[in-house]
Amino acid sequence: MNTKMNLEEKVQQWFVDRNLHEANPVKQFLKLMEESGELFEGIAKDKSELIYDALGDIQVVLIGLDQQIKNGAQISANQQELELLLMVSSLGNIAQKLYAHICHNETQIPLIKADLMFLDSVVSTVSFCNGTTTENCLEEAYEVIKDRKGKMIDG
Repeated sequence: MNTKMNLEEKVQQWFVDRNLHEANPVKQFLKLMEESGELFEGIAKDKSELIYDALGDIQVVLIGLDQQIKNGAQISANQQELELLLMVSSLGNIAQKLYAHICHNETQIPLIKADLMFLDSVVSTVSFCNGTTTENCLEEAYEVIKDRKGKMIDG
């Protein structure tokens, strides 16, 4: 038996031991997004340790998510979780359009305006779910960045 298969079986057992193998896959998907965020952070900051940790964690989450789906776990979500699923879907649409633009050397500007408008409405709903407004959140974000002198590199 190869090492990866043995590790996958250990991870599967870890989920069973904690009774997570039949838990709600939506929660596991949100965990996947959290770990993906850590991967993006590691890449943005060129931190190998964070990248390796996130890639391992993503594999763990994928194994768990696969188990939950295979075991027929009940899939449910509250309003905020539904909005987050919509957000990820819309981000995926934008990523797909940018990817296609790059890979197919398209000269036309990617049409993402509708996706951006949709994301803005999702951000508004998630803000509301958390007892705030998009305006308050944007103001807070601006206060954090307004005095930064940095510049974007490679992007």
